[in-house]
Amino acid sequence: MTKASQLPRLVLYHAEASPPSCAVRMLGHILDLDFHYKQPKLLLLEHKTPQFKKINPMGTIPVLQDGDFIVSESHAIMQYLCGLGGERGARLYPREERARAILHQCMYFDAAVMFNTVKSVALPTLLHGMKGATEKHLQSIEECYSVTEAYLRQPYMVGDHLTLADLSLSTTVAATNIIHELNSNRFPRTADWMNRMSQEDFYKKITKPGMDLLKKMLYKRWERNVF
Repeated sequence: MTKASQLPRLVLYHAEASPPSCAVRMLGHILDLDFHYKQPKLLLLEHKTPQFKKINPMGTIPVLQDGDFIVSESHAIMQYLCGLGGERGARLYPREERARAILHQCMYFDAAVMFNTVKSVALPTLLHGMKGATEKHLQSIEECYSVTEAYLRQPYMVGDHLTLADLSLSTTVAATNIIHELNSNRFPRTADWMNRMSQEDFYKKITKPGMDLLKKMLYKRWERNVF
């Protein structure tokens, strides 16, 4: 047996407190995928080193390595993994054109808008000592909650069952909730959806502890910055 054949097939570079990493890991749990985990030390900027950028030129996590194939960006990773997941993968990433278009709409909103609201607070806090979210940050989060509420016309983002859109957006909503709590009176469908997601075993196992850690990290910095 060659040395190369002994390497783990699916290597996932991730961080426990990263919402996109949690989304990928939840999918792996659902599909019974066997990940070999590697955790770059983000606060030491290991993901920005020349060595890591040979793996992912963007210098971000998560990153999936499947043999000699590497893909970054959580949504692209999840779409790829669904192709490995048989019927379960096909249900999570539906093939019907309109369903897939709605799914992509939700995931592009997550990647381009909602997760950026989290990064705009979390990264300056953890890396540069920002003292807390500004009023502009809170307004942006409220706008994101409004979009999420509008998208939830059915029990889940794309219909009556779980898809990749729910896995991705639920982790981001959980992170925004740390910064600015979701008002269940203003956004009842989102609150109900998040409550149902939080009862899932994969959420309890992965996203709950991940977001607890993110909350601890942010609050520790905010407390330090206050005094």
